[in-house]
Amino acid sequence: MRNYLDDQPIDLAGSTPRRPLLMALMLCGLALVLFFADSLGFLTPVRGPLEWVFRPVAQQLTSWRNGVSSFTTTVTSLPHIRAENEDLKRRISQLEDELIAREQARAENTRLRQQLGIEEEHPWRLLGAEVAIRFPDAGRRVILIARGHKAGIEPGMAVIAQTDSGPTALVGIVEEVGSYMASVLLITDFGSKVSSRVLHEGETALGIVQGQWQRGSRLRLEQIERSVTPHVGDTVVSAGLTSELQLPLALASVPGGIPIGTVEAVRSDGYALVAELQPFIDSERVNYVWVILGQKN
Repeated sequence: MRNYLDDQPIDLAGSTPRRPLLMALMLCGLALVLFFADSLGFLTPVRGPLEWVFRPVAQQLTSWRNGVSSFTTTVTSLPHIRAENEDLKRRISQLEDELIAREQARAENTRLRQQLGIEEEHPWRLLGAEVAIRFPDAGRRVILIARGHKAGIEPGMAVIAQTDSGPTALVGIVEEVGSYMASVLLITDFGSKVSSRVLHEGETALGIVQGQWQRGSRLRLEQIERSVTPHVGDTVVSAGLTSELQLPLALASVPGGIPIGTVEAVRSDGYALVAELQPFIDSERVNYVWVILGQKN
């Protein structure tokens, strides 16, 4: 018998495919049964519990499906996102340029309005200029402005500035001029001397204003005429003597009547009177000035 069985061939290849086919048929049959049972209402009592049991699984599967879909969408749209990002960067750069240009225009409009106001009050032709450089030299008080001979500036011209709380006042005298730049000697420099008038109750007295930067950027009024005694609070303005006399001197371009400062103290220096002045403008902190090119016709 054993020999007979050993001699019989076993068909393993033919028996294996029947099981998956049988399982598929069984599952199809089960699905059809469940479908007809559900259509006839037999599964209604157990539908709720089954949904409660399988809802977390369905939600997790849905979440995975959405995640895969989102990832696929992101991967496929990555070049488009990069292009949009570059476009946004260019737009931001353009907006920043427009904002800077708008702020510059606003600052320029403010300065033009200031200039118009000054020219309405005084018979001067003005040229605005940015303060480009402040020299750190402790021996001299000089600034460099971004205007020069090409704009009509000449040595000896008066340079003025304006603050919110004070009058338009003298800050310096043009010293040297290049094609596009000019150096201005500030009135607080020890080497600066300007002919001036002290105004007191309708009377005036001539004097010389000299810089005293070593004493807190103050000014000193000396060589005062005896006709008037200065008092604390009196206003001091430029005299413009060389301009009136039309002398061939550098300061001939400085007109009279430019406010300089107020008297803080008066004392005797031997036989002469000397007044300490507080300038109307801190000339070492101004950022924008006007050069008086001449008188209006």
